Amino acid sequence: MEWNVIEGNWKQVSARMKEKWSTLTDDDLQFVDRNKGALVGKVHDRTGLARDTVERQLDAMIASLVPPPPAVEKPPDTAVRFPPSGAKPQGPG
Repeated sequence: MEWNVIEGNWKQVSARMKEKWSTLTDDDLQFVDRNKGALVGKVHDRTGLARDTVERQLDAMIASLVPPPPAVEKPPDTAVRFPPSGAKPQGPG
């Protein structure tokens, strides 16, 4: 999970969390202070959802907010050079 990105965009993320889990308050989000474990615990307490369910939902939410990594371009294939026609392979004796 990209938790560092989440810490940098906490206002946006916290607004999204309040939409998903309407029982969370501003005080709850201030209390957890960007700590994932505390957040999972607080959502569990407020909603009654199992902790692993909360964590999966949180991970899915975060994945939707984090942009995918840029695609890595593959360099073009280089042409294979063959010896001129009629050339004899050179080698030991």
